[in-house]
Amino acid sequence: MEELELLKEAPGQNLVFTDSPEGFFREKGRGKCALFTGNRGVESNGALRDLLTALPRAVRFSGIEAEPATATVERMARFLSEEGPFDTVFAAGGGSVLDAAKAALLMYATDLPLRELFGVNKVSQRFPGREFPRIVAVPTTSGTGSEATQYSNIVDREAGVKKLIAESLCVPVAGCIVPRYCGTMPESVTLATGCDALAHLLEGFLNTGADANHPRANVWALRGAELVRNNLAGALRNDPVSRRNMALAAALGGMTIRFKSTGLPHLCSFSWFGRIPHGIAAIMLLPESWRYYLGNPAVAERTMELAPLFPGDTPEEVIRSFRKFLTGLGVPEKLNAFPGLTAELMERTAGAAGENRMKLELAPRPVPVEQSKPILQEILLKSYGG
Repeated sequence: MEELELLKEAPGQNLVFTDSPEGFFREKGRGKCALFTGNRGVESNGALRDLLTALPRAVRFSGIEAEPATATVERMARFLSEEGPFDTVFAAGGGSVLDAAKAALLMYATDLPLRELFGVNKVSQRFPGREFPRIVAVPTTSGTGSEATQYSNIVDREAGVKKLIAESLCVPVAGCIVPRYCGTMPESVTLATGCDALAHLLEGFLNTGADANHPRANVWALRGAELVRNNLAGALRNDPVSRRNMALAAALGGMTIRFKSTGLPHLCSFSWFGRIPHGIAAIMLLPESWRYYLGNPAVAERTMELAPLFPGDTPEEVIRSFRKFLTGLGVPEKLNAFPGLTAELMERTAGAAGENRMKLELAPRPVPVEQSKPILQEILLKSYGG
């Protein structure tokens, strides 16, 4: 398949797509291994069995929660210190497990407190030229693409916000994508993670200002978006071929946002954890954000490249076709369908998101800092239903 060849283009990584991962696990897991997991998912989908069979010297840390908190990451770093040294660190689970493992290994390897890791390339700037260990990622959901990214999202529960590590040293050294591990995802998780993958692919594709970051990123994004368009409905029915294609799409999404960052949908929904599934939030914010982006002629032109997927003769028609696709999957029309979201929260979010100058400037249509609150508020309130 063409997509399998595209996975080989991930720089500095060994991304493997297979139904028989035991040989890969044995090859990467020689010696003593740390194994980070959640609980039920890896126990029911066969991933834990396969890993423990192939890694006889694995020591497991389990119970990593969805939306992992700083305290969890700190416990994971202590585990590495107390139970190690380890030859390899594996992380098997959804994006939460992979993100937490990235952060914990970075804490352990640098001996820095977690608070000093948040931000962009804090470690690589502090230790220029130094090599650090990186995780081997085994994703069991098809959405975050964390197996291919430098990102780690961690919840600071005291502050009530998610914080981001964007660090080149967090890109997993290898990833093993096994579609059957995703077969036990419930329908709601399949939809949320599939929407997250689609948001990554489209936000990256529309980010015309980042086109020079990698010559193949738009190819990954467009092919991944096509896979989601043609397979997410089937994955909701648990069709195995569709599951396989969604796993490919998620990885391509991760490869895309490694070089072409997400935009306003991810920025604005960053602190809504616990109120709405992340992927649903991002995809529901995309249509109004996209309409704002059309003020950039390059984005309007790029939009028409998506017409074969979301038919339309104008950029606005493409966006409406995209929204119709989401409705057909069961994604609510407006954010006010979620009780945890309010108009007041939209207004607070507009103010808080407007403080992220870098993200505003890197949006497909840059948002002037001094005008950020009214611009973001309009996007948010229209998405909410106001």
